[in-house]
Amino acid sequence: MKRSILFLCTANSIRSQIAQALLQTLSQDFIAYSAGTMPISTVDKHTIRILREIGIDISSCRPLDIEQFRHIHLDILITMSGTAYRDCPAWLYENPSIICGHWGFTDVSGQSLSQFRKLRNQIEAHLRAFLAEYRPELTRDELANLVRRFTR
Repeated sequence: MKRSILFLCTANSIRSQIAQALLQTLSQDFIAYSAGTMPISTVDKHTIRILREIGIDISSCRPLDIEQFRHIHLDILITMSGTAYRDCPAWLYENPSIICGHWGFTDVSGQSLSQFRKLRNQIEAHLRAFLAEYRPELTRDELANLVRRFTR
């Protein structure tokens, strides 16, 4: 059974897009989504470039608003910025059926390509470590414990 996971950041232009794209590439056990609490109109050009460098094309992706997920079944919510954590709508974060975690990564908007690569590599390492411990047969409580252990 595939579990659904939503990566949430502020603009849905960098961190959450990277996490979604990497998870879709690294694992077939999840349906990955990404959204923003205040999405902008386009994915950051450096995000597109640093993912293309490793063979992932997200050039057709567009930032999405969290409200578009109000009626989508979600198993896991991962906030990726302090702002997304703070501004996460109550209908999502307080939903007892959704396992919530926070993976705080540095905002690199406006920074150099090397900073984007560093962020990509950090998110990839975090996802790989998470996936090394993940098993599809985990119970909901076991999965919640795993998500909590990877909170940063």
